[in-house]
Amino acid sequence: MVQVYAINIQNLPDPKEKGLVLDKLPEKRKQSTMKYMHADDRKRSLGAGILLQKILPRFGASPDNIYFGADGKPQTDGICFNLSHSGDYVICATAGKQVGCDIEVIKKAPRNVAERFFCRQEIAYLNSCHKELQDQEFFRIWTMKESYMKMTGEGMRLPLNQFAILIGTDKISVQRDGATADCTIWEYVMPGYKISVCAKEHQFAEQIEMITDE
Repeated sequence: MVQVYAINIQNLPDPKEKGLVLDKLPEKRKQSTMKYMHADDRKRSLGAGILLQKILPRFGASPDNIYFGADGKPQTDGICFNLSHSGDYVICATAGKQVGCDIEVIKKAPRNVAERFFCRQEIAYLNSCHKELQDQEFFRIWTMKESYMKMTGEGMRLPLNQFAILIGTDKISVQRDGATADCTIWEYVMPGYKISVCAKEHQFAEQIEMITDE
């Protein structure tokens, strides 16, 4: 089953002011966290470290044993995982098979990005939406595309217009190379954000589990 976890970084201290919060994290995470200049970026890195520290052991894995696959995607033995952050939240998705996740703050959508990089089906969908909904629907499509690219491990090496997110009344699918991709996209609700998770599995937890630094 695909499960999703989140942590609110505004509930975390700035590691620069309270270095003890890093003590339980791997040395690489400590070093990378302290390289950030801005407090919220340090908190996001800390939040990601806390999520991995608390979640991976549930599956018999350890954040100390994370390595990078041939595609550059972080992984560990025993469980697939993926991280994303935006605004006040860091999220982590776990699954027994390939998984990708993305969270984005809903704001004014860069329509020029859609017109330049989205597929014609996605542009047509956005244009069919009421004007007041187009910003959130842009980020809905964006998070779905990001989650798919992260699931495959291709990331931005895969051009955004090389695959299409097809949003139907009762189904969401990914079309690539003239065929429907073997994956499932699931959306989670969080006020002010769009969250999408894409996986090779088809069973998803219904809600996000909130994690705290306690």
